[in-house]
Amino acid sequence: MHARNVSTLRRPRACMRNAIVAACAIASMSCAAASNNALDQSSMRDTPRTSTHDDWRLIGSYADVRAVAVARSYVFAATPNGVSVYDRVFNSWLAPLTLTSGLADGPITVMAGDPVEDAVWIGVTGGVLLYRPRTEQAVHTIITGIPDVILFDRSLIGDAFVRAGGQWTRVSRAGIATPVTGPPPAAQRVAAQTLSDVYARYPGLRNGSPLLFREQRSDRPLRNYQVTSGGLSLDTPSDVWLGTSGDGLYRVDGVLQHAAALRYGTMERGVAVVGLAADGVWTVGLGLTSFRGGLTFASNDLQRWRWIDGTIAVPMINMRPGSMSIRGSRAWIGTDRGLVRAQLDASEQLASWTSLNGLPDDRVLAVSATSAGVWVGTARGLVFVSDSGALTTPAAALRGATPRDLRLQSVSAPILNIPVLALQQVGDTLWIGTVSGLYALPAGGALSAPVGQDPSLRRRISALAYSDTALFVATDNGVMQLKPTGGVEPQRLTAINVATVGQVTRLAADDRIIVLTGTDGVVVTQRHGGTRVLRIPADVPGPVLDVVLSREFIWFATVEGLLRVRRDSDGGIR
Repeated sequence: MHARNVSTLRRPRACMRNAIVAACAIASMSCAAASNNALDQSSMRDTPRTSTHDDWRLIGSYADVRAVAVARSYVFAATPNGVSVYDRVFNSWLAPLTLTSGLADGPITVMAGDPVEDAVWIGVTGGVLLYRPRTEQAVHTIITGIPDVILFDRSLIGDAFVRAGGQWTRVSRAGIATPVTGPPPAAQRVAAQTLSDVYARYPGLRNGSPLLFREQRSDRPLRNYQVTSGGLSLDTPSDVWLGTSGDGLYRVDGVLQHAAALRYGTMERGVAVVGLAADGVWTVGLGLTSFRGGLTFASNDLQRWRWIDGTIAVPMINMRPGSMSIRGSRAWIGTDRGLVRAQLDASEQLASWTSLNGLPDDRVLAVSATSAGVWVGTARGLVFVSDSGALTTPAAALRGATPRDLRLQSVSAPILNIPVLALQQVGDTLWIGTVSGLYALPAGGALSAPVGQDPSLRRRISALAYSDTALFVATDNGVMQLKPTGGVEPQRLTAINVATVGQVTRLAADDRIIVLTGTDGVVVTQRHGGTRVLRIPADVPGPVLDVVLSREFIWFATVEGLLRVRRDSDGGIR
């Protein structure tokens, strides 16, 4: 007998981390659950684990579905990033099951919904996993070979029969493996419904692509994702579940031939930038996949997800973003291929600017949106891009000029001629972090460097943040607090050790905390005292590339996905 608990967090892969650190450098220019018909679980070695999913939730990409299994209340979709769990009774998503590093070495080879309770059996190389999402309990049984078939016996409540390497093994719910000579008799077998069973019952779904992708837009590339897997509900046979090779899970009415996409997770596995919305966040992936790219919306409760693909004119495939600023229904994204503006309303329109139409450089390192457009920091200086395709002078832009006031230009003349790494607007003054120091650009005034004795203000400025009348400046050797209105000498925040985070990627602040992120970890400092360090991989799964703060959560963009951390009453991390 072999049984053990399985953790639900996978360690970051070294190759992914190295790839993202390289991408960062380019962009930054450094840059027993008992069911209602209860079984006796007293013999189980596993006990329900205390859930931390509500406080710390890491969500990756679950778009590439390899297998689908249907239980009484849940639907399970296996992907390379783990198993997503959908509650089909309450139409909600549960915490996904992510496998440990040992189990992740090989793919999921077979999956079957349990016919007795709300659980799923998962075959992996050298073992079988029984997972109960209601209690987040996992029982791992070691067997020899690679499982390829999982069956059940009507007369034996609870046990599964697993075929691996041509040999059959009876596996109990407590993790006891017993070799047997063969499967149950044919009349007694209960087998999970597969895609072949779906097509046998509903032949019209064999050519399901037009049904699934009927929302194809004329300005988007052709959606050629294939149906890879499927399952049927035993209690409602017309309830069909189909998995695709890049468009996630679909719920299909086999009789009425109606399909609904069930979006969950990010479009790509990793997240490069994150921006705050009214009821959630928008993210953009790392740009490492060659088949899909775009924006992902996640609601605060992680129940509502929305994907916006790149268009034919503005493809976002292999586009590496380095910054994002959201204002109203527009998201401005700085990438290694120029500036992208995405409409977040139903139109989902995209527009882009590059060196061919006015930018001094295609490498956009920082953006800061205004009511009239966006300030754009590039590898060769600062410009202002109008939201309407027309532009005013930089001074008028700082005053919030409307499109009616603008002249017929799209991009202003460059300011500075050095890499601009960070931008922060405070009132009518734009603060500019560059490789050679901090600058201020007031409305109607001239560009100037702030007065201060600290020589760090004339060094590389990696990140800026503003909150509660204080401007925070991150350099390669410390974080300083300035009074934007002047008159107060900059103050060095000794509680924040920049060396702890490695290469600085982002700085965020509100009235309660200051968060500094980097390639090696995160520092969270209370405004009124107290510091906590989050390290890789114990606390965060990999390099943190961006961060935003809401009243209830801290949202981290990491190389492994979107990390949502619940805040305590004092604003810190639980």
